[in-house]
Amino acid sequence: MTKSKKKNFVLDTSVILHSPYCLDSFEDNNIYIPAIVLEELDNLKTGFDSRSYNAREFIRQLENYRSTGDLLGGVKLKNGGKLFVRFHIEDKGAPIELGKNINDNFILKAALNLKSKSSRTTVLVSKDVNLRIKAEVIGIKAEDYYHEKSFQCLNSNDIMYVSSDENIDKIYEKNFIDIDEIEVQFNQNSETLPDYAIVASLMNSKKTALCRIVNEKSSKKLELLKNQPANFYISPLNYKQKFLYDALMRDDIKLVFAIGFAGTGKTLLSIASGLSQVLTQKYKKMVITRSHVPMGRDLGYLPGNLNEKLEPWLKPIYDNMELILDNISEDKQPVSKDNALLKKHMNELTLDYLKSTNFVEVEAINFIRGRTFHDSFLIIDEAQNLTPHEVKTIITRAGQNTKIVMTGDPSQIDNPYLDEKDNGLVYSSERFKKNKSKIAASIILDRCERSEIAQEASDFLN
Repeated sequence: MTKSKKKNFVLDTSVILHSPYCLDSFEDNNIYIPAIVLEELDNLKTGFDSRSYNAREFIRQLENYRSTGDLLGGVKLKNGGKLFVRFHIEDKGAPIELGKNINDNFILKAALNLKSKSSRTTVLVSKDVNLRIKAEVIGIKAEDYYHEKSFQCLNSNDIMYVSSDENIDKIYEKNFIDIDEIEVQFNQNSETLPDYAIVASLMNSKKTALCRIVNEKSSKKLELLKNQPANFYISPLNYKQKFLYDALMRDDIKLVFAIGFAGTGKTLLSIASGLSQVLTQKYKKMVITRSHVPMGRDLGYLPGNLNEKLEPWLKPIYDNMELILDNISEDKQPVSKDNALLKKHMNELTLDYLKSTNFVEVEAINFIRGRTFHDSFLIIDEAQNLTPHEVKTIITRAGQNTKIVMTGDPSQIDNPYLDEKDNGLVYSSERFKKNKSKIAASIILDRCERSEIAQEASDFLN
C-alpha cells in the first residue's frame, strides 16, 4: 500500500474559532495560516465569549511554535508536518473580483499563490460555505473542517437483536444474556454498537425485552432494563424514552447524551429525573443551563439582575419544570409515600421554593468555565449549538458524584459555525462511543410525544 501524497492545507479563521487545537488534526501535512487570519484573531481576542477564548488559545499556541523557529520558513509540528504563516503576495493572474480588499479574498489569494508554486495539492479548509464555493470556482480544492466527524450515532435508531423464545425467557430469568448466545441482526462494529437495544423473538415479534448493552473485557452482554418508578408522574411513553430514563437514573452512568428532534421528551425526562434524585438526596442540587446563540452573548445588554437576564433564554426550562410541578397536588405523591424527604417538601414544591433552597440552580453558560460541580445533576440543554471544545470545557467541570446530561436536536442548529455533523453534542457522543466508555450513554429519540401536530411538523417540514 503506497503512502498518500502530502498536501498543503490553508486554514481560514472560522476553523480556528471552531477548534483552537486544529493544528493537531492534519497529520504530517503542511499547514499555512494567511497573515490576514492573524489580523482577524487579533480583533477577536479581547472579548469574553467562546470565540474570543479560542482566538487567544490559538495565538498562545502560535507563540509557542514561534519560539522554536521561523514561522515564515516553517516550524515543525508535533505530528511531523510544518506550520507556516504567509503574507499576501499580489497575484496578477487572480480574478478581478479578488481585487477587492476583503479578508476572504486575501485568504483565497494566498491559497491561489501557494497552489501555483507548490507541487503538492493545496486545500483550503473553512467552515464558511460561501468561501469554499468561491475557492472551488477559481480552481482551489476546498473542504469543511471535519476532523473525526463520524456522525454514526444518529444512524443507530432501529437496532434490533433477534432471538428465540427460549432466549427471551432466559433474559427475564437471569436479567442478562451474552450476545454470542443469540442471533444478531446487526453489524457488530464496535464503533457503532448502541448503548441500548430491543431483543425480539424470531417466532413472536411481540415477545421482546428492552436491554442495555454492556461491554465486558472479553464479551458483550445484554442486560435487562429494570422498571423504574415514575418521577412526578412523568413516565416514558415509548421504548426510546425508556432507554433514556434508564440512563438518567443509573448510578454507573455519569454522562448522558440525549439526542433527538423537538418534542421527543429529552428535556422533560431529564429535569424530572434530576429533580427526583436531588430531593432524594442522591445529589445536592440540580444545575440547569441552556446554550444561547450567539454563544457567550453579553447578558449585560438585557435589563435586570442575572436571573432576570437569563429568563428569556431559560423560559423553555421553566416551562418543563412547571409542567412537572403541576403534577403534584395534595392527594398525589411524586414517588413512594414512604419517602420522608419528598413528603416534607411536597406541599412546597414550587419553582421559587426550589431556587430559594438551592435545590435548583440556574446558571449562565458563559460562567461555566472555571467552576467545579460536586454532588450535582447538571443539565445542558440545546447542546447542539456548542462546539466540541465548549462541550469539553463543560464536561471537565464535573467533580465528585456529579452527573451530566446533554440534550439537543442536531437538525435545529442556530450557531452559524456548526452543522449537524460537527457540533459538540454529536461529536462528543461519538468520541465516547468510539472509546467504549462504560460511564457514558447516547440515546437517540425519534418519536415526538408532544402532540400530533408537532410530530407531523417534524415529519413533513424538513
